[in-house]
Amino acid sequence: MAYNTNVYFLFLILTALAYMLTPRKYRYVTLLLGSLIFAWSFSKVLISWTLLAGGIAWAGGLWIEKAVALETGKKGDDRKKARARARAVMLVPLISLLLILVGLKYSYFFTTELMKALSMSTATISARLKGLAAPIGISFYTLQALSYLLDIYWKREKAEKNLLKVLLFLFFFPTLMEGPIARWSDVKDSLFEGNPITLDTASDGAVRIGLGLFKRMIISDRLNVMVNRLYEPKLHLDGAMILLTAAVTTVQLYMEFSGTIDIVIGSAKIFGIGLPENFRQPFFAQSAAEFWRRWHISLGTWFKNYIFYPVSTSKVMKKWGKFGRKHCGKYLTNVVTSAIALFPVWILNGLWHGPKWPYIIYGIYYFIILLLEVALKPVGEGMNRRLGLAEDGKVLRGIRTVRTWLIIIFGEMLFRADTFRQFLGMMRALLNFPGRGLHFSISASWLGLEFGDLIVAVVGCILIFYLDYRMEKDPLYLTHIKELPRSRRWGLYYAVIFSIVIFGAYGPGYTPADLIYAGF
Repeated sequence: MAYNTNVYFLFLILTALAYMLTPRKYRYVTLLLGSLIFAWSFSKVLISWTLLAGGIAWAGGLWIEKAVALETGKKGDDRKKARARARAVMLVPLISLLLILVGLKYSYFFTTELMKALSMSTATISARLKGLAAPIGISFYTLQALSYLLDIYWKREKAEKNLLKVLLFLFFFPTLMEGPIARWSDVKDSLFEGNPITLDTASDGAVRIGLGLFKRMIISDRLNVMVNRLYEPKLHLDGAMILLTAAVTTVQLYMEFSGTIDIVIGSAKIFGIGLPENFRQPFFAQSAAEFWRRWHISLGTWFKNYIFYPVSTSKVMKKWGKFGRKHCGKYLTNVVTSAIALFPVWILNGLWHGPKWPYIIYGIYYFIILLLEVALKPVGEGMNRRLGLAEDGKVLRGIRTVRTWLIIIFGEMLFRADTFRQFLGMMRALLNFPGRGLHFSISASWLGLEFGDLIVAVVGCILIFYLDYRMEKDPLYLTHIKELPRSRRWGLYYAVIFSIVIFGAYGPGYTPADLIYAGF
């Protein structure tokens, strides 16, 4: 029942009908039942782990709130003791949720890697641990549960007494497989209200779903054939083809992931539920740091709020800041502080994506890039002043954009590689100059596509990136569609529908791109 299948849309329609037939007060229960059916369709018996995590989050929230409330009115040592008790209470559900995640998703990887490092046989342990399976969406709902508990501990939110509402927050079916990762504050005002499905909510949702299907079926699913071919292990590519591989991989992943998020947000809109945006024209970024403020926004925001800020504002870091500014200077203090705060963020970011070395090295890759941006910023600014280049001038913006694109496409090539060795082999081929590394010698048909497929994919990309350009200028550009005259508006709707029907990649010969983030 993946988001890009007919079965999902039938499920969505049936859920919407059941929702409308349910009294408003209990509509959140209908959404929860639909969400549990959706989770069960993928996870089957593993849904028991999902429900256990939900129960821990619900009970843990109430327990933490009670412990935190005991601090009120206390002073001195009594307050310190109450705070220490609240911290201990908070750690119990947090560690429990993390143990479930690590046990189901990472135990095989960590154990086999440890055995390899110790030169021990992995046969017995591998046979036992490889059979472990994680329920769908475990990485997404675990982060939501952790944020919910921490927000209660930090007194940002109140604990929800209704178990069913906590379960719906964690397992709402549009967000279960690929996010976005919502905080309690993002959805509490709309998720449980039982807002009616109206012509406006249905049309808004349908427009967003149509955009997502366009990205997926016309571009991502078509390019998926090409990407799979380019990553065949026995394939030897020229240097120029490696550049093509990196670029196509990035475009295909963007269209798959952002297209799925469009379908997810559109599905929620139908029920009058607002979800946080997960993409904001990422290819307009001027740096790697800005790219991550535009790409998978909800994941970056989670790490910023719950890892980066707590580390950078901790007592240890404050002591280092005071010492560093006095003895090491402001510049070095800033670089070291950034390194210490960024390192856990990017190691955990890589691990969050999965128990696979390319993901872990992907996190290290961005840690190094972002730290270099911090360290070299004064150098770059000084050089620009000497050259007389304006910070917001077209020349510098162009240079920064191209530099960021190169960082992105090689990062995504690493992300997509089956093994780190495969990625290193591709990078060696890229540096195979002069000679055969400077030419394209592979035809479209060799890549599994007809020439017409390439034309459709290229035209589709041009249209989507033009839309991104317009949305960069006007973030509300999509909402203005409703303001168009009826004939133009419906003409646009029919154009999208027929383009998907006529040019969408489906049927014999096409394998839809997997929901890559569904595995996380």
